Amino acid sequence: MNLIKRLIKTAILTGLALMAAPGSSFAAITLISPAAGATGVSRSPTLVAADLASGASVQYHFQVDTVNTMISQGAAPLFNFVQDTAQVYASTGQYTGQDSTITVTGDAYNSVSTATFVFYSSSSVKLSANTVYYWRSRSKIYPSAAGAWSSTQSFTTGQIASASPVNNLAITGVSLYGATSAGLATIGFTIAENNVSTGVSANGGAYNTADWIFVKFSTMSGADGSWNHATLTGGLAAAGAVAIVASDNKGVFLNHTAVSPYWTTGVTLSWDFGADGVASKTAMVKVFAISMVKVPTGSFIYNVANFGGNTHNNYGNNAQATVTGPGTVTGTGTNNLPLNAPVGWPNGYNSFYIGRYETTQGQYADFLNTIPSGQAGTTDGLGRYYSSTANGHNMTYTPGNSYGLRYAAVDPNAAKNFLSYEDAWTYLSWAGLRPPTEMEFEKAGRDLSPDARIYPWGDTVPNAITYTPPNEGGTSLKKFLNYGNYSGKVLDVGRYMSGDVYRTPAETGASPWGIADLAGNVWEQTINCSWTTSVPQNGNGTPTLPASWPVPGAASAGGRGGDYYYWVARVSDRNDASWAFTTRYSIAGARPARTP
Repeated sequence: MNLIKRLIKTAILTGLALMAAPGSSFAAITLISPAAGATGVSRSPTLVAADLASGASVQYHFQVDTVNTMISQGAAPLFNFVQDTAQVYASTGQYTGQDSTITVTGDAYNSVSTATFVFYSSSSVKLSANTVYYWRSRSKIYPSAAGAWSSTQSFTTGQIASASPVNNLAITGVSLYGATSAGLATIGFTIAENNVSTGVSANGGAYNTADWIFVKFSTMSGADGSWNHATLTGGLAAAGAVAIVASDNKGVFLNHTAVSPYWTTGVTLSWDFGADGVASKTAMVKVFAISMVKVPTGSFIYNVANFGGNTHNNYGNNAQATVTGPGTVTGTGTNNLPLNAPVGWPNGYNSFYIGRYETTQGQYADFLNTIPSGQAGTTDGLGRYYSSTANGHNMTYTPGNSYGLRYAAVDPNAAKNFLSYEDAWTYLSWAGLRPPTEMEFEKAGRDLSPDARIYPWGDTVPNAITYTPPNEGGTSLKKFLNYGNYSGKVLDVGRYMSGDVYRTPAETGASPWGIADLAGNVWEQTINCSWTTSVPQNGNGTPTLPASWPVPGAASAGGRGGDYYYWVARVSDRNDASWAFTTRYSIAGARPARTP
């Protein structure tokens, strides 16, 4: 069986439960997370403990080692994190509390309190993969001496490296079996991913991460031009996700049902090869996965700020408005659709899926290696391949390789830039996805009504502190987003949600739904509100664009979300909402969406 491994990586970690109970000045420490014997824990874990003392300022001390007896006998541990007036910690990491850095007097928690210590990855200090660690904690009532150590608990790390910048979505062990006379077969594989989540936003919107799974098949041993999109009629995940088959059978969503720093499970899909015209029982399959987020149904504030003086027709008539429904009326008047749009036009009110990250260079290489070579092309301006190595773009073409292995991304996790309209939308159609509308893009960047935040992370203006990100080199902004030409290039998608340095939740730049890079890195090509000819449908699984999608020009397509070179884009920034992207620019990329 053929095998495709898609890597998308992240390391954002959150504290867990808060425990509170009265007690003496040195009540026992309770270890909360990781739970005793936990497996598959991230290599940048969050250690959570509670001191049950009441009405005091409490400081904490964590120790972590691979040998239980070393800790219990009082020897120097591998990792020693002491919270004192200087927040001293001997290893890489950061104390946090209540989702913020400790700032109270003496760097202590106010009892009754929960302590969190967050590891973050670095090039030299991180936990090892597939390793059992032991940990314990103790506290002191500031400024007294420390109390007794807690009991020791263990956890086992997973296999995904925390040094990776963003979510590592990996598919392994693909198999095809069980063909029946009714034209059905089973596709099995294992999927693994860091930091899957489900939650409820501050304004009550329930959301979850979700993996879009689709399959390409060949009955000609993978020959040039022989890959087609498979019709999927069923799916089952062994643990941690619910498989939902798309209504058009172009793929399956794995909707995550829990929060987990590391998640892996077996998955089986039902392929209707008879419906795809496969007469024999000899075939090859490739399985692809793209990390997405399911944004909930609900009202939201649209068009808070009108940048650039654009006057294209849209709901609110270029003024701030609240989208309160999916739209039930066609034509002018007060409704929740762009003016004159047909009913069903995706204005963002109804639930939809959108890419957790921008499209990557690795994902685009997979696309080039599967479409006919004549469509992929080999030189600039011919086909969908572009060879520039500028501004973080570095994709190679090796003509001597066999078909399916000719295109490669030097950094598979970097955002794919230099995407023209045809490049971006051909890829999205091939994947069974579609461009988001600009109203969906805006909802992805803020909470449900009445949230009118300026940026995806809130109203905080990003600072200009710089650093050198691991695995990428150069100088980049350290927090929030990639903009202002500090880096001079695109970065790995989700860079600011990674664990490469400590960042507060706001400083990751993520939206309330955990969506990365909505304000910088690359402009993401969207469907403008002026496109009211038809309801844009999901992609058909081929490089041929659906007739319901707009064509460039006449303000029908444009960009949202900012880029690495210019300003930080606000959620409602429409400055380039009508930019046609008919030319390949270093700042132009894409993000997928899909109607459920």
